Amino acid sequence: MYSTLAETIGTPGLLAMMGILTFTAVYSVLYVLTAPNPVVSGASRIRSDAKTTVGKKSKGVDRRKEIQNQLRKQEEMRKKSAKAPLSVLMERGGLQGSVAALYTKFTIFGALMTGALMFMGIKPLFAVAALPVCAVILTPKFVKYRINRQQKKFIAEFPNAIDILVRGVRTGLPVNEGMRVIAREVPEPVSSEFRIITESTGVGVTLEDALSRFYNRMPLSEVNFFNIVLAIQKQTGGNLAEALGNLSTTLRERKKLKNKIKALSSEAKASASIIGSLPFLLAVVLFLVAPQYISLLFTETTGHYMIAGGLFWMGCGIFMMKTMMDFEI
Repeated sequence: MYSTLAETIGTPGLLAMMGILTFTAVYSVLYVLTAPNPVVSGASRIRSDAKTTVGKKSKGVDRRKEIQNQLRKQEEMRKKSAKAPLSVLMERGGLQGSVAALYTKFTIFGALMTGALMFMGIKPLFAVAALPVCAVILTPKFVKYRINRQQKKFIAEFPNAIDILVRGVRTGLPVNEGMRVIAREVPEPVSSEFRIITESTGVGVTLEDALSRFYNRMPLSEVNFFNIVLAIQKQTGGNLAEALGNLSTTLRERKKLKNKIKALSSEAKASASIIGSLPFLLAVVLFLVAPQYISLLFTETTGHYMIAGGLFWMGCGIFMMKTMMDFEI
């Protein structure tokens, strides 16, 4: 074997290879004998470092899991709030009274509309259609309109309320006391919502339950973020003032983006409003100038079908334009 290797790589190469192997063996023996820790301690040291790293990362992992759990809970609450009964929707819109009273008011309005249409010469079969339209369709639409108005007012004042809470926390006030200041100083509807929270916590309701009810009354993304910040801070700790300050900045940036989108889409909305109102304005002008010409739409059966078809297709067009201009942020 020695003669074969010598013939293959030559005598100098064989001597160099034997020197390298000898050096490696001697270095290994000296390392084992003179090292401060045995070789096995290297593996244990690796395991110890891994445990330390895992321990440092566990807090971050727990925080992410907690955020995911809170987001999952808020998503479930959002789905439930979307199927809320009309009484809950009336509460969100700031409407007083019962559901029956609201339906009664719109039924009376529908009866008045039916009488007005019959007085204009429309056949009773078509005029009576105004009654279910007002009672069944306009009632939830009116409640939704009031809810949107309340939510716009809330979003406009909510960042200011968070700023008050941030200043209170930085000066050493508890969160509940900061909420009481918001209930006294901030305009409606933010003040009433925080007043409900402070009154609920004052009678023994936990802050988590009070915030959950807060989201049920005002199902907005801004409220969702606020609840998550408070829930995470209470369970895992952290700088609450900094977190709420970042939240306030984020909400203001969202508002700026919404206003920018509103400004960019205002031209399209104005065009849609003008185009949608032209048929009605033209009908009024024709009724004043040549009533016998346009009265055929109200006195003849064919005219009734033409009115129904025109309103249907106009409704489809308005719905499509509204859908195209409705941006979700």
